[in-house]
Amino acid sequence: MRPYQPVSRLEKVAIAVVVTLGGAVLMALEVAAFRIIGRIYGTALRETTTVIAVFLGAMSIGYFAGGRFADRRPRLATLGGVLAIAAPVVLAVSRFDVPLTEAIAGLSTAPALHAFVATIILFAIPTVLLASISPIAIRLLATDTAHTGRVAGGVSALSTIGSIAGTVVTAFLLIDLLGSIRLTVIVLAGATLLLTALLGAASLPRLLRTGASRRSLRSAPVLIASATAVVLGGLLLEHFAGKAGAGPGASSWTLFAADTPYHHVVVTERPPGTRHLYINGTLQSSYIVEDPHRRGLPYEEYKHFAKLVRPGLRRVLGIGLGGGTSARQFTAYYPEVEFDTVEIDPVVVDVAQRYFDVVPDDRLRLHVGDGRAFVRRTAERYDMITVDAYTRGRYGATIPPHLVTREFFVEAEERLNDGGILHFHCFVGRDAGFARSLFKTMAAVFPAVVVLGETELFASTAPLHLDPDDLRERAGALRERLPEIDERLATLRTIPPRTDDVPLLTDDFAPVDALLREAFREGRWSPPDRREK
Repeated sequence: MRPYQPVSRLEKVAIAVVVTLGGAVLMALEVAAFRIIGRIYGTALRETTTVIAVFLGAMSIGYFAGGRFADRRPRLATLGGVLAIAAPVVLAVSRFDVPLTEAIAGLSTAPALHAFVATIILFAIPTVLLASISPIAIRLLATDTAHTGRVAGGVSALSTIGSIAGTVVTAFLLIDLLGSIRLTVIVLAGATLLLTALLGAASLPRLLRTGASRRSLRSAPVLIASATAVVLGGLLLEHFAGKAGAGPGASSWTLFAADTPYHHVVVTERPPGTRHLYINGTLQSSYIVEDPHRRGLPYEEYKHFAKLVRPGLRRVLGIGLGGGTSARQFTAYYPEVEFDTVEIDPVVVDVAQRYFDVVPDDRLRLHVGDGRAFVRRTAERYDMITVDAYTRGRYGATIPPHLVTREFFVEAEERLNDGGILHFHCFVGRDAGFARSLFKTMAAVFPAVVVLGETELFASTAPLHLDPDDLRERAGALRERLPEIDERLATLRTIPPRTDDVPLLTDDFAPVDALLREAFREGRWSPPDRREK
C-alpha cells in the first residue's frame, strides 16, 4: 500500500468536475445502451430491465473495486489511469455494438438470454470503470476521518447531479442533435478522454514543482489517453465521411438512416421506385413513388371497413403515423374526410413528409406527441380513431401499455361522435391471449366489437349492422384501388372469442409484454400483415 498523496486545491476542483461529469457519462451510456440493445432485441420490459440490472450490478462491482484500489494506491494517477482506460473501452462500444449484437442474435441459445449477454459484454467493463470514480475521489478528498462523511456525501451528491444531467441531456437533446447512437457513444468516449486531460492539466503545476513531469509523461495513462485520442479522431472522420455519402440519392437502397430518442429509423428504395420505412428493423410502411395512394402493406386495407360501415364518416384521428399510408389514402379516396394524425417521434413525421408524400394541409393535420395525451387534451370529436403504434421484431413486439387499457378506451370513446368507430391494429393472431385480452377490454367499454382478419379489431359506440351484401355493394367504388377488399370483408367475425381466461387490461395492471411474449412463443403472428409489396 502506497502512502496517501495530498492533492492541491486546483486538483480538488478537477476531481469535483470529474466526479460530476463522470456520473453524467455513466448515465448517458446507460441511455445509449437502451437504444443499442433495443435495436435488435426490442424495448419491451424484459430488455429494459436487463439493461438496468446489468448496469446496477456493474456499478456495485465498480464501487467495491474502486474503493479497494483507492486504499492501495491513494494517488491522483489512480483516478487518471481509470479514466484513461475507460475512454477506449467506451469507444469500443461504438465499434463493436452492431457486429456483436447481430452475432449473438444468431446463436442457438435461448433468445431470452441474448440481450443479457450482449449488455454484459458491451457495457459491464466501462460501467465498472466509470463507477469506480466516486470511491477513488472520496479517498483522495478525505484528508482526515473527522470529515469523511461530509466528503462522501458531497461526492455522492455531485455524482448524482451529473447522472441526472447526463440522463436528461442525452435523452432529450444529445441523441436528437447528433442523430446517431454511434456518434453519441463516440462523444461520450471523447468526454471521458477530456476528463483525463483535465486531471493531467490540474496536476501539472505540482508535477513541475516536484520535477516529476518527464516521468509522468511516460506513464501508462498518458500513453493510453494519447492512443485513444488518435483512434477517436479516426472514428469521427470515418463517421462523418460515411454520413456525407449516406444521404438521399447516394445509394440505390438507403435514402435515410438515423437514431432518434425513440427509434432507429431507416428508409430504403428498391427499383422501380418502391420505398420502405423500417423502424427498429421492422417494416412499417410500403410506398410506390409513382402511385402514392395505392395500397401499402396489406393490413392497411382493413381500415376502410370503418368507412363502409359508417358511410357518413368525416373526421379521423390516427395514432401512429409511420409512412402515412392511411392519411394519404383516406384524404385521397374520400374528399369529405379530414385526417388528424399524432406521432410521438418528430423524426418519423419529418421522414413521412420527405420520403412518403405526406403533405399537411387543411384536411391533413400532423401533430407531434403521445397519442393518449393528445386524446385527453383535444376538444375535437371524431368519427373514427385508429391506433397503429407498435414495433415488432425477431424477439417479439412491444406496444405502449397505456394505449390498450380500459381507461384509454374510455377516454377514446368520449372523443368519438355517436356511432363512432375505434380501430385497433392488434398484429397478433385473433386467438392469441393478447388479442383476446384486448377484445375483452374494448368490449368492456364499447357495445359492439368485431374482428377482421387475424389482427384488426373494430369497436363502435353504437350497434353495428353488418349485412355482407350491403358491405360488398358499398365497397364497389373501392375495388379499383383495393382489389382484395372483398377478401378482407370475408374475414369478418362477429362471434366473440373466449375471454374468461385472459385479464382485463387496466392502467393498474396491463401485462402487455408477457402476453406478447406468449403469442410470440406460440407463433401467433399474422404472416400477411408485414409483407413487402
